Amino acid sequence: MKNSGERYGMHMIKVICMGDSITEGFGVEPSESYPSVLQNLLGEEYRVVNKGVCCTTALNVENEKGVMGMPYMREVRYREALQEKGDIYVVMLGTNDAQDGMDDTQDFKYEQNDMISRKADFVPCYRQIVQAVKAASPGAVIYAGLPIPVQECIWRKHQESYLKEIRACIKEAAAAEGVSLLDIEGAFAALPKEEQLKLYQEDNLHPNQEGYKLIARTVAGVLKNKRHDFT
Repeated sequence: MKNSGERYGMHMIKVICMGDSITEGFGVEPSESYPSVLQNLLGEEYRVVNKGVCCTTALNVENEKGVMGMPYMREVRYREALQEKGDIYVVMLGTNDAQDGMDDTQDFKYEQNDMISRKADFVPCYRQIVQAVKAASPGAVIYAGLPIPVQECIWRKHQESYLKEIRACIKEAAAAEGVSLLDIEGAFAALPKEEQLKLYQEDNLHPNQEGYKLIARTVAGVLKNKRHDFT
């Protein structure tokens, strides 16, 4: 059954959310993921599609042992996101690129997950994703989301110091491709530290329900403020 916008001939603005577990909605019900909350905030004039995949990286690189990490570009949902031919794309990757592959407890490094060692490849890979969106959906508005801060994560391979480096790479890639930044990080960082911590699950990496709501409000605020007209 078509929704009301399609029934009455109104153009539905299609928003495609591309990203990792923070987009997919790790640790909460599907209805509590940020794309689902975003759908509720934007209303029936929009259709929000969640194409996030847990554990994925923007990096799509190999070494002598094979593929490193879990490249988003190799996932089925990445191809589906391009096939959706959306009006707006929100790309939020980088959190899993900001890790060094260290074991949780022992001084042992998993080389295939030492993504920060390949930081030099991040900008070309990120640009490849943006270029693929441009090719699939000419005229689409693309936003590059700056990932939320990493707190004192229970998995020591994830470090805020690494993510700062990755955010700088995202800014560089976005500037090179002429796409706008979406300051998700800033929405969290603007809060006092104790208030930030209340927005995270126990791992101090993923948002909880309230954290996902803040991401959704931040994205919705930008999209509504821009008043994109795709009619």
